[in-house]
Amino acid sequence: DAVGVADVELACALDRKREMGRELLERQLPEGQADNVAGAAVLACHGSPAGHARVLRALVATSDDDVRIAQVYLRHRPIADANEIRVVTDGIVRMPGSEAQVRALDTLAGHRLSDPVSLTILANLFPKTRSLQVQRAIAGILIRADLRSIASPQLVRTLLEDRLHSPPGDDMVDALIRRLQAY
Repeated sequence: DAVGVADVELACALDRKREMGRELLERQLPEGQADNVAGAAVLACHGSPAGHARVLRALVATSDDDVRIAQVYLRHRPIADANEIRVVTDGIVRMPGSEAQVRALDTLAGHRLSDPVSLTILANLFPKTRSLQVQRAIAGILIRADLRSIASPQLVRTLLEDRLHSPPGDDMVDALIRRLQAY
């Protein structure tokens, strides 16, 4: 019950080749721990498909603690499957605007998305959210992404018209607008 973020970090860092924790994968989790995100993340670090699936569900949960654990795991074991990226993107869009949603978006930004469907889903969230932090996080994903599939005058217009007011000075949304205008 005492597994936390640091344990996930350690398990993933020490077992980069997924060779050390094989015996853990053969054990049954104690009753009531099958849904424990940190434990699932440790197992996922060692190669558990069920643990991986549980961590992906945690990334789109409302618990900031669960999203933090998923964030650590995914830093070590990025999502490689385009379908998983789409499912995660869709789940993030459905989250209520919160710190957990911003953290989940920041985690997705590290994946440098190129999937046009996922990028469009995120671009469509931009005008709907009432959170400046969520808009900035979306811009952070889009600016790192392969813009060939989504760059358009319509996207620039959406960013300009629907952005929430922010304190003076450049932010990620301004940088994305400049990049799209130059594209």
